[in-house]
Amino acid sequence: MSLSLFVFNSCEEDGVGTKNINYVSFESTTASFPVDIDGTTDKIIKVYSTKKTGSDRTFGVNVDLEASSADPASYTVPATVTIPANTNVGELLVTISDLNIGVSGKKLVLNFNNEEDLLIGAACELKVIQSCPGNEVFLDIIFDGYGSETTWKLVDSENNIVADGGPYEDGDAKFSTSFCLGVGSYTFTAYDAYGDGLSYPNEGSVKLTKNSVELVNFVGDFGAEATKTFVIE
Repeated sequence: MSLSLFVFNSCEEDGVGTKNINYVSFESTTASFPVDIDGTTDKIIKVYSTKKTGSDRTFGVNVDLEASSADPASYTVPATVTIPANTNVGELLVTISDLNIGVSGKKLVLNFNNEEDLLIGAACELKVIQSCPGNEVFLDIIFDGYGSETTWKLVDSENNIVADGGPYEDGDAKFSTSFCLGVGSYTFTAYDAYGDGLSYPNEGSVKLTKNSVELVNFVGDFGAEATKTFVIE
């Protein structure tokens, strides 16, 4: 976006040089794309060019399947985007459904097609996450000094793994993440490979909270593992 703005500003101010460059780019190289739980969300991704012409211009768009992790069945991306006549801004309407997004999210990477005499900007990475009004759960771990001993997992009422993590690096001070959980019962387990929890050389802790309400709190020496079940309503 910064490159694009520089090009556009230069074009406006100087009136020479860059105005004749055939260049197109996305509005930014990364963008968050929250998707409603069990729903479908539309988002307009703006594209910019350095030229204004008297007729519509159409540019090819593609999904980088190798770089993307989103389920191909979850999204709709038009094969082209049009910049209308006498403007240098176009709109690409992307639609994504809550299909296999998971608590960790996915990514969808968009590119322009290569064309002769066309300069294209960097790819746009859409960070697909579940929109989570009211049900976002936060995990905060303070390590004792030996992150390599710490792992954890979160399972639902049918013992399906919702999320897991670790081991981490020795010397790491802390780790934080969040989950978007639906209504139901969940069980969180923290593990310590050495068997002394988070107790040496510093006392650490593992906490899960929702709306500042504590769901899980393991502090210090909880042994080889500690488990707690909680309910999201």
